[in-house]
Amino acid sequence: MKQYGFTLAEVLITLGVIGVVAAITLPLFMENVTERINSERQANIAQKITQAMEQMRAHGLLNTQYASTDAFVDELQKYLKVAKRCSASNIADCWPTDKVTMSDGEELEVSKAKTGANLSLSTETDNVGLILADGASIILNYNPATDPIDVGDKVVSVPEEGKSLPVGNGKSKLFPYTTTVTNGIDFVMDVNGGKKPNSEVAGRARDIRSFKTAQFSKGDPCVTKYGKGSIYVEGYGCVLDVGSYNYLSANTACSDKGMTLIDSSTFPSIRHSQGLPTSGTYWISNTYDGSNAKCWDFQVGHDIWCNAAYYISRGALCLGN
Repeated sequence: MKQYGFTLAEVLITLGVIGVVAAITLPLFMENVTERINSERQANIAQKITQAMEQMRAHGLLNTQYASTDAFVDELQKYLKVAKRCSASNIADCWPTDKVTMSDGEELEVSKAKTGANLSLSTETDNVGLILADGASIILNYNPATDPIDVGDKVVSVPEEGKSLPVGNGKSKLFPYTTTVTNGIDFVMDVNGGKKPNSEVAGRARDIRSFKTAQFSKGDPCVTKYGKGSIYVEGYGCVLDVGSYNYLSANTACSDKGMTLIDSSTFPSIRHSQGLPTSGTYWISNTYDGSNAKCWDFQVGHDIWCNAAYYISRGALCLGN
């Protein structure tokens, strides 16, 4: 009787095909596993902070505004197991690596992440570093301008950007841990300790995650500090068009932003800067005589006198550091 089997060549070809398939699919499989693990760690860390803040709220500790991140953390850590705490001056002592890789591939020294602005946030309050009892590292910032939340206030989940709050069957996608009790904070976290890649670069292996929007990566410094719409003008600073006002209100609008109304000497120098208006009239600072004030007319390229009480079509360009 004849016996049939595979030839050596057939076996080698089959093994080769299996090897090629494994080489293609295994990295993707491992990336998926890493992504799932990192995402679960991210949610776990964030949930601990959220639960601690829920307890703060229950004890009436969110019905006030804290002057600094340090003052806030003084209360937060009563409801959180903290192994180590670091101030802004030694923030790197609470992070597993000296450097991190930002989303653009450049490296940043963690010691430079001292304020909210260094985490691409709109606050300039100092950050606080924490190592939790489970070894998780976070760098946290608190915004003193946050509205207080009283014990009896309604607390809702914060929807993911572009998503709505759950309706009907409740299947709308939400952040799994964020609620209005966390409005005042944001932080970055390292979800796998000192293990590589220590990176914010988009991809399944990234291990530096955000609680909401905080990140080491460099944001636009003008937008970070003064809000959407502000642009940087070389040699002068950040310029923001805050809208139409009468003269006195224009000054107030700029002051509320921590900026000043642009003066007569600056307008001629910045008039052709990219992103600034090319037409319209804008108030000039320090020209008020009780009834009138000067405006810069972009279309004609020089200043004119305007009724200080008039606001329609009179804009305010504010200048900040």
